[in-house]
Amino acid sequence: MIGCYAKNERPADAIELFKDMMASDPDLVPNSITIVSVLNACAGVNALSHGKLLHAYILRRGFHSLVSVLNALMAMYMRCGCLEDGRHIFNWIGHRRDVVSWNSLISGYGMHGFGREAIQVFEEMVQVGLSPSIITFICVLGACSHAGLVDEGKELFESMVDYSVKPRAEHYACMVDLLGRAGQLDEAVELIESMHIEPSPQVWGALLGACRIHGHVEYAEMACSHLFDLEPRNAGNYVLLADIYARANLQNQVDVLKELLEEHALEKVTGCSWIEVKKKLHSFTSVDNKNPHVEQLQALIGEFVAEMKNEGYVPDTGIVHYDIEEEEKERILLGHSEKLAVAFGLINTGSGEVIRITKNLRLCEDCHSVTKFISKFTEREIVVKDVNRFHHFRDGTCSCGDYW
Repeated sequence: MIGCYAKNERPADAIELFKDMMASDPDLVPNSITIVSVLNACAGVNALSHGKLLHAYILRRGFHSLVSVLNALMAMYMRCGCLEDGRHIFNWIGHRRDVVSWNSLISGYGMHGFGREAIQVFEEMVQVGLSPSIITFICVLGACSHAGLVDEGKELFESMVDYSVKPRAEHYACMVDLLGRAGQLDEAVELIESMHIEPSPQVWGALLGACRIHGHVEYAEMACSHLFDLEPRNAGNYVLLADIYARANLQNQVDVLKELLEEHALEKVTGCSWIEVKKKLHSFTSVDNKNPHVEQLQALIGEFVAEMKNEGYVPDTGIVHYDIEEEEKERILLGHSEKLAVAFGLINTGSGEVIRITKNLRLCEDCHSVTKFISKFTEREIVVKDVNRFHHFRDGTCSCGDYW
């Protein structure tokens, strides 16, 4: 059950079930599989303090002799924003490192935007005589994408044949993402058209995501013509296309997509953010009127937004697709889950303590701008992990360099 929760995007439930297990029977001792599953769950919601407790338990129970457990521990630290701790575990594994160990380190650097470091680790892996796997190339190509290393990514993609690795849909998706983020949409489409296999939803989804960044309506429609057939129940594709239409001032098309969503009874995934405070997980959903803290949290965010407006900030209401007044759209933006989580962290953590947040969707532009300001105004470091990567906010800047 713990493993099922962890693998099916319910990490908080996996952690709670593990706590129940530990409290239910003193003779019921977790094995290595349990530990790996819970570590994955901790990584899923940035539950660093829970992960540290597991680290201590691993040492007490002797699980540190198992490479599989150490790999999961390293991945947990990396995915909770602690690169140095993850690298320490990697070094500790030493000569016992396997391909999973190297993949975890490459992936960790990639998630944090350190593309060149990820490539360096890839090269070290090859030098010690380990052959890169299918997963290795997904990790390193993803790292290139997050860092905008287009030429390096192309070289790595072309080198796959040297290691007898045949590109799969996931690799093509990474390349489309790499080219698309960099604005090379024509080349991304050419790559899709040259694929020796049928493009997967991941491939078309990568193109659609790039079209949203660069506002390319024609290619977005091309991607969605395939995605609506391949993923007829995925409301996210309709929402992304609606966002692209809205930014292009094509309101009629936005209305058509809304009607299609209603006609097919599709509901978009609700934005949800998690924050761990005093070893307890707290979750927030966007525009959550049931949470007793919401009014206080929105008021705090509103104060920051007022300060920002004095410095020229304009709320990005274009991402709100409802036909309502601008003031109401701004109120909806205040209720975004990541903003609520940041406000909760500011109120409930000590001065100087890092605020760590996980979001289930891509971080929106407005939340990104507001969080940069809050990090400067409060002199706090805020780490946000969205569905794609990590954002480290310090002194009014983000580690992503506004490239995400």
